Amino acid sequence: MNSCFAKTFFILLFLITRFFLGSNAYAQNIEDEFANKVAIFYPQAREPYSSIYQSIISGSIEAAQENNQTIDIEEFIIKKNFNVEEIANNLKQKHINKVIVLGRSGWKLAKELSTFTLDKQAKKFQIVSGALPIMPNGVSGISLITDPAYLFDYLKQVAPKIKKIHVAYSERSAWLIELAKEAALKKGLTLNLQKVSDTAAAIAFYQQIFTSDELSEDAIWLPFDRISSHDKITLPLILEKAWAKEIVVFSSKPSHAKRGVLFSTYPDNFALGKHLFTMVQELEKQPEQKNFAALKSTLLAVNLRTAAHLGLKYSSEQQQLFKLTFPQ
Repeated sequence: MNSCFAKTFFILLFLITRFFLGSNAYAQNIEDEFANKVAIFYPQAREPYSSIYQSIISGSIEAAQENNQTIDIEEFIIKKNFNVEEIANNLKQKHINKVIVLGRSGWKLAKELSTFTLDKQAKKFQIVSGALPIMPNGVSGISLITDPAYLFDYLKQVAPKIKKIHVAYSERSAWLIELAKEAALKKGLTLNLQKVSDTAAAIAFYQQIFTSDELSEDAIWLPFDRISSHDKITLPLILEKAWAKEIVVFSSKPSHAKRGVLFSTYPDNFALGKHLFTMVQELEKQPEQKNFAALKSTLLAVNLRTAAHLGLKYSSEQQQLFKLTFPQ
């Protein structure tokens, strides 16, 4: 009887062991499936936005291919009136919990998907947002607003004599100014900062600067700010006054180089896609952490007519680093 009991015991032990090993293997397979998939959501758009989104996606795909493991990227177009429950269920069925979203519709989707949680209140999806000039807002992502450190590097490159930077900014740009303070300190630049609540205050600040006769080592920076750097009010005034007094003006807004500032920056969309992929991979390791960054994947646009007026000359080697030049 003891022999029969022992035999039964070992059979039960064998079955239980196989059950747990099988469960663990199944769980591991599911975990691996989640780890090897990333979804990219983007809105249907006309050119040039369609090509911009595709370039970002191509960057993410290349980053995935460079990864040690094979990672599948699935693309989804966001409908205008999307149903977040349907999207969340679709992602669950496809075993996808890492999500990259692009554009304004993508950011709205990210805000809604971020409310989905697991049993222990952990976020169900790791989401990063891109292709939008956003400020820190509770969603991880990379803003299209250039990191001031990169702007100041370009300034040293195209106007090396500049030592002081004047900038007016509103509350929405306060986060960017904090980055600028740190970058200026490291690069030996002085910032003259003025926080404003309306465009009139920004104009008054700049008007006061133009009264000085000692501006040969000064520059004006126009941040991506609707209040302090208004395209139809502030920009034309500054361009006119700066041209007359031969003052360097640079901008965070891509279109401003064409309009007459010395230089501006625009996104390297392919590199941005690679950075978004890296960020969403990092979030998987620390799902409750919020990662947000200003744009570091940048290209330089220079107005050579403005440069010539300011007496700035560039070698052919330097000009090869300018990805866009104006007038074209």
